[in-house]
Amino acid sequence: MLDRHLVLSPFPPSFRNPLFPLPAHTFAFRQAAAVSPAAATPRNPTVYFTLGTVNNTTDLFSRVLAGLQKLPAGVVVTVGERVDPAELGPLPDHVRVEQFVPQELLLPQCDLVVSHGGSGSLMGALAHGLPSVLIPLGADQPYNARRSVELGTAQVLDPVTLTSEEVRREVSAVLADGAYRRAAERVREEINVLPGPEQTIPLLEALHRSTPQGN
Repeated sequence: MLDRHLVLSPFPPSFRNPLFPLPAHTFAFRQAAAVSPAAATPRNPTVYFTLGTVNNTTDLFSRVLAGLQKLPAGVVVTVGERVDPAELGPLPDHVRVEQFVPQELLLPQCDLVVSHGGSGSLMGALAHGLPSVLIPLGADQPYNARRSVELGTAQVLDPVTLTSEEVRREVSAVLADGAYRRAAERVREEINVLPGPEQTIPLLEALHRSTPQGN
């Protein structure tokens, strides 16, 4: 029933596990325009850290931040409306914590994303050709993380056992190894050639016209 008719997929085809292909009548589209990076200028890298809009685990935020603040990098953190940035205590000047920053404004300035691996955060990073360090918490996130590792765009940490030193080490390694960035850029180019979401509208209208009432 779920794939008898039109299937819309907001993911590039390569992100789908090849062992579980979608039907031939799947229409893949991009969630947002993929962005090519601006000309590089010498600077320290910038890392963006988010656990999405639902998670409010200050312990996990604190452990990850303890590792990120040791990096020679600018760090921008969004904690969502459920967490008061003041709860994370004093942080060095190169770490900025906000409840919300629009991803489309922030990601073009970043070099790596540390996230829970939710579809929105992960596709946003890949649309900008950015590698990730993923800390999956549930729902679709473990599957997204596994496929990202298979594609070479990310490394994964366990949210239960991770230490600040593991965070520092993994983020440093992904930043230093250009293979992760190149793999993410390949996915970005795949996203670039996908049709935009507005092109799903005629397909939905045609499906409505062709489907008998009640089916």
